[in-house]
Amino acid sequence: MMDSRIPPIDEEDLVRIRRTLHEYPELGWELQRTSALVREELDKAGIPYEADRYGKNTVVATINPEKTGFTLGLRADMDALPIQENNEDKPYRSKNDGVMHACGHDAHTAMMIGTARALQKIRDEIPCRVRILFQPCEEGRPSGARIMCEHGVMDDIDAIVMCHVNCVDPTHVISSNPGVTNATSVAWTVKLGGRSVHVASPHQGIDALAAGVKIYNGIQTIVSREVDPFDTCVLAVCTMHAGTTVATNADDCELRGSIRCIRDETMVWARARLEKLVKSVAEECGTTWSLSWSGDPLPSAHNDPALYEAFVASARRVVGDERVILLPPSPGGEDFAYYEQRKPGLLFGLGMRNEEKGACHPAHTKDWDIDEDGLGTGVKVFVQFVLDYSAKMSTGGAR
Repeated sequence: MMDSRIPPIDEEDLVRIRRTLHEYPELGWELQRTSALVREELDKAGIPYEADRYGKNTVVATINPEKTGFTLGLRADMDALPIQENNEDKPYRSKNDGVMHACGHDAHTAMMIGTARALQKIRDEIPCRVRILFQPCEEGRPSGARIMCEHGVMDDIDAIVMCHVNCVDPTHVISSNPGVTNATSVAWTVKLGGRSVHVASPHQGIDALAAGVKIYNGIQTIVSREVDPFDTCVLAVCTMHAGTTVATNADDCELRGSIRCIRDETMVWARARLEKLVKSVAEECGTTWSLSWSGDPLPSAHNDPALYEAFVASARRVVGDERVILLPPSPGGEDFAYYEQRKPGLLFGLGMRNEEKGACHPAHTKDWDIDEDGLGTGVKVFVQFVLDYSAKMSTGGAR
């Protein structure tokens, strides 16, 4: 049964905050309006915070700053995506052309504001310090989590938890697992240089597009014939651009894509294998070539098994046994992994699928929306976990 100490959650106000964020989405680190809203809501609740200390437009609030024996971290990402929203029938549709909260970060931020308010009201019941991280740039690079870690945000945090909403599971369903949750990922760009000639004399030139097509087809064979079927490796070509006219062959060709792997060892292999393919095709076709990366691969994310066991017990108190399910590992990347490299961490999913409300589309698409009835559930699960886990740690429980 849910803890009676959890205060009433103002679910209408959670919807107000979420819709305000949804109407005015911002990208990457440029979250001036978003971070201002977070600060305003924290000020209203009398919650102390640090702004911009851990990177541009970061906000880190603290409940019980004086209780330094154990510190639990909670994280919400705040940035949107460069997508033109389609939801013309929704009054809270994005007012910023080409920018949309298509991955639920508006919901994450609203729920974390609600969580901070609730924890502040019952702070005397919590025997530890709670640090609440409002993070920019989960969707872009440089990663907001990495930058905040480099600025020392995890130095005084002993364990950290986050929620990611989804429209796969029905509203109020909680999912998690005691292992890998998200893949390691990296983006890549291949540039090929040929020699343009008239289309009627192809033998006198070097067709960069033809080389690009060979690389594209070769990638499909790598994935289907060289990767263990019980492993996970996504090697995707997402864009290909070549040529400018219908009268000459392509002088250059650019392919861009990404690699997603559950196992870090597979990522090392896949990067080397892609380079080998590009080099061999370029040499065969006579093109110049280059292969560049978006940076070091985003690490894979792993839930701490002990945190998982504690979290599942708390989640069941809020939503019941039947609504707590196992989360399958995702090929999607999640920069929460940077926090987990430093301290034990846990990611849990919150279902917000409701077909009657149109909340049934995949994330990162123009029709994405959520069932806002789940916002209060997310807050209650966070608060229940803080109460349970802080009590356990204050009595010497092992992580």
